[in-house]
Amino acid sequence: MEENDDLNEEINDNLSEENNETTEPAEALTRVTGMYKDWFLDYASYVILERAVPAIEDGFKPVQRRIMHSLKELDDGRYNKVANVVGHTMQYHPHGDASIADAMVQ
Repeated sequence: MEENDDLNEEINDNLSEENNETTEPAEALTRVTGMYKDWFLDYASYVILERAVPAIEDGFKPVQRRIMHSLKELDDGRYNKVANVVGHTMQYHPHGDASIADAMVQ
């Protein structure tokens, strides 16, 4: 552990010396350490809350809501095949036909 701390201090000292020698302002440099971890957590939270958990208003997930909208638009009193509904729903759902068909079957 102490070796890592010493190495980090040396790197930080070298970076600060290099920053002093360059003509770029310090505001132009951005550290990306740990940003990916934070971004992944934000994205995972978004996926879980916005796509995987049904909404409290109507109990539908977004793909199910899009399927219902497509069914309403296709409603002309006749039966519709699953493939036709999937094809029509793809206008609104950007994640492919397999996810739409899976949501219809479930």
